Amino acid sequence: MKSFDAFISLFTCVTVFASLLSQNFPIENPSLHRPRDPLRPAFLASRSYLWERTCRPLCPSILSLNLESFSAAFQLMTLLEIKIVKRKLFLWFFRSFDYLCGKLPRVGIFRPLRSEFLAFIRLEQQSLSGTVLLHRQSIGPCAPGSMTQRAGMHQNNHQPWPVFWVRSDTARLVGRSFLWRDESDHWCREDAYSSPVRVRPRDDRLFAQTFVRQPLFLEGAWTSIVSKWGLGNNYYHWMMDCLTRLRVREALPEPTRILIPRKSLGFVGETLDMLGLASLAESPVASALQPERYYFCSPTAMTGAWNPYGFNWLREKFAPFCQTAVDGKAVFLTRRNAARIPSCLPEIEDIFTRYGFMIVDCAALSVREQMRIASGAPAIAGLHGAAMTNLLWAQPGTPVIEIFSPHWLNGVYEQIALHFNLNYQSYIMNHVNDMTHLNNWCQSTKLRSF
Repeated sequence: MKSFDAFISLFTCVTVFASLLSQNFPIENPSLHRPRDPLRPAFLASRSYLWERTCRPLCPSILSLNLESFSAAFQLMTLLEIKIVKRKLFLWFFRSFDYLCGKLPRVGIFRPLRSEFLAFIRLEQQSLSGTVLLHRQSIGPCAPGSMTQRAGMHQNNHQPWPVFWVRSDTARLVGRSFLWRDESDHWCREDAYSSPVRVRPRDDRLFAQTFVRQPLFLEGAWTSIVSKWGLGNNYYHWMMDCLTRLRVREALPEPTRILIPRKSLGFVGETLDMLGLASLAESPVASALQPERYYFCSPTAMTGAWNPYGFNWLREKFAPFCQTAVDGKAVFLTRRNAARIPSCLPEIEDIFTRYGFMIVDCAALSVREQMRIASGAPAIAGLHGAAMTNLLWAQPGTPVIEIFSPHWLNGVYEQIALHFNLNYQSYIMNHVNDMTHLNNWCQSTKLRSF
């Protein structure tokens, strides 16, 4: 029995390692990786992060395995959560399938993805009509010891990242993310955030990008704000990766209808209604779409990255729904029925309750209520998660503390806080009994603010 467990552990470790390496499958056309490629630095930075944070730590453990000691494999297996292992195995299978299909000839509805194309390069070559709105944004803050620096994802510097729109009359939009393909089944690199590989198994159906049926024809002018990061199931990604593309839409030469995710949560319809665009939004039920005139509005930044262009537009558009001054209670943004919830959450909530903070579960509130509460709060604390997106509405100078698990660091909300001049701190909960820092922060915040 022990030998069997050891064998399964060893197999799992090797498979997970292979699934991570599958990030480097040569599914992209090397001829397009030219020095002037505007997305290449961001792509290399994200791939470097994947290696440093995931592959490299596994190497010593895997290489230390040998036939005489399977116990090492069993111990390594206990360090990996079953859910993560299952996810990696599925990803390995899906990515391998997509890669192998891409090497086969196209026949009938069998139309796997080929190499990529850069819409920005085609615009510069004048093979597509359009306009560049912004060639690059500034580099964001990344002070030593900051959460952005500690997370190591280069979230302050995914530049250059051009912001532009182009028109195509031959575009086909395929799968859940409406991935833009040309007539030769080349995929748009900007639309896929530099890579079409799956981030999660649920990103698309297994055969969605392989067997493509006759597309549904859409009359008139259309644009899409859907992507693999913006599928309508996460508040942050909807705000930053989807809605910000509507700023590009404002520069289009004619009004367009808007493609939105087919299955989405309530905040999708509510925010579009707040922007006065709900009547223009549609989500056709078809595996492939062919708009008569397709206007591609580029993402305004790499997901999770420094994006003043998007930050400012969101704050301006939703300003009518926010308070203009501090006029409420300090809030603690909690998480319920979600991932990354610390086991000591009741103790954390108890600390903030004692200092007069209102415990708020944003998942149970409308977007209007979230904006009103965050914009009027004299102080904001919260667990790392999508609810912290509401820092977009906070008043300048608001004290903020974001609580992290040591296994999940991310500087995305620090970027928002620093852009709007919030008094931001991050705290990594290394030990469930270590509440001293939270007590001290609450005490100092109470003396300063309320």
